[in-house]
Amino acid sequence: MIKVKILNSTKGRNEPTFRPLLFVKDMLRDYSIDITESDDFDFLFVGMEDFIDKKKPLKESIEWGLENLSKITGDYFLFDGSDSTSLMGAYEVFEQSNATYLFKNQLLSREEYKIPTSFNKWFFGNGSDLDLSYDIPKDKWNRIKLSGYNLGYLLPQYRDFKPINNNKNIDICAIYQANHNYNEDHKVRNDLYYTRHREGAWNKLDSKFDARKDKLPYQEYIQTLYNSKIAISPFGMGELCFRDFECMQFGTIIIKPSMKKVNTTPNIYLDNETYISVNYDWSDLNEKIDFILSDFNHLNEKINSNIRDRFIRNYSNENLCLWLYHIFNNIKEVTSDDIS
Repeated sequence: MIKVKILNSTKGRNEPTFRPLLFVKDMLRDYSIDITESDDFDFLFVGMEDFIDKKKPLKESIEWGLENLSKITGDYFLFDGSDSTSLMGAYEVFEQSNATYLFKNQLLSREEYKIPTSFNKWFFGNGSDLDLSYDIPKDKWNRIKLSGYNLGYLLPQYRDFKPINNNKNIDICAIYQANHNYNEDHKVRNDLYYTRHREGAWNKLDSKFDARKDKLPYQEYIQTLYNSKIAISPFGMGELCFRDFECMQFGTIIIKPSMKKVNTTPNIYLDNETYISVNYDWSDLNEKIDFILSDFNHLNEKINSNIRDRFIRNYSNENLCLWLYHIFNNIKEVTSDDIS
């Protein structure tokens, strides 16, 4: 039996980072993995609250993270539970620490990380005061792993699918926060990129469509979503959004910037099968809306059924347990007897 302890599991961003693992805590014992609170453990899981501090300048955050990790004895894994594929602040600590693995919920290809982008977010472009890129050696890249879960695991109610509505009377649900309050990462302002992208969709929308944008109380928002043929789901500070899974749950076709660059497991995103992709600058938004509305009866059933089928097949507790089992099975220091 492999014993795992999670450091500060309820602290800040550590809570959603480790929530899916705690959901399957009991089941993991069937896979010879025991999540324990005891100090008798084989591996320590360390969340981003204990090695990244985005309120500090990047250099200070790295130094702070390395100082924290230097106090750990034994084997440990790092979990960067941030919303995006960015490695900002996490890779630098991982590279200089004794961590066995760095886990991310979603990743780009190794080659993509060589391109400098603002906050290491490919969708933010470049030209900020914190453009970052990473030329990651192959041996280090092989120790950066997908966590095996993402936002779709955080809320169990996503499995409560509502009947697909064939009598929708609203073209587009475009209700989301667009104007982000002033915000910084590592003392560099980042909210303008978020706002520019999200307001960009509203600005591109043709007035011929019946589009709802105004903020509503939650239940009214959900009812509007259910009665909408299409929902626009922009990127935020990351690529995956809770809205994607709300759309799936309530049977609304998602329009979203292309997810082809994003590697995540599980992955519900198949262009023209489970969602409709658009360019990040929204230049083809109206064209894609026209495409959906022109064949809505067919696409409504097809896309909503496809995304739900893909979700049920892939977002299972068994798959998550197996993912973690295989991670441990591939660690050379762990013998086959330990995980048999």
